[in-house]
Amino acid sequence: MKKAEYKVAVGKSGFSSLEEEVTRLLNEGWKPIGGLAFNAGYPYQAMARVVSMPKSTSGIPAQSQSLSEQEPTKKQPLGAQDAMRLVDELT
Repeated sequence: MKKAEYKVAVGKSGFSSLEEEVTRLLNEGWKPIGGLAFNAGYPYQAMARVVSMPKSTSGIPAQSQSLSEQEPTKKQPLGAQDAMRLVDELT
């Protein structure tokens, strides 16, 4: 199962701090959504990404399922390109 995550990056001391925050988030698989926004003199950038969630059936959390019902636990994390492609599918 996959879920979308959303967050708003803020430049607490102007554009340079926003650039640093957005760069950090890009390297964590986040993607900018839309353009910049400004409020009270601060720049903001909306960010989103898609992450995989543990599979659960019948409303039972994955931790409660038997090992044979769970997905393998050694999945590779998504790379930045794969995560951004999944976000593209949402927008």
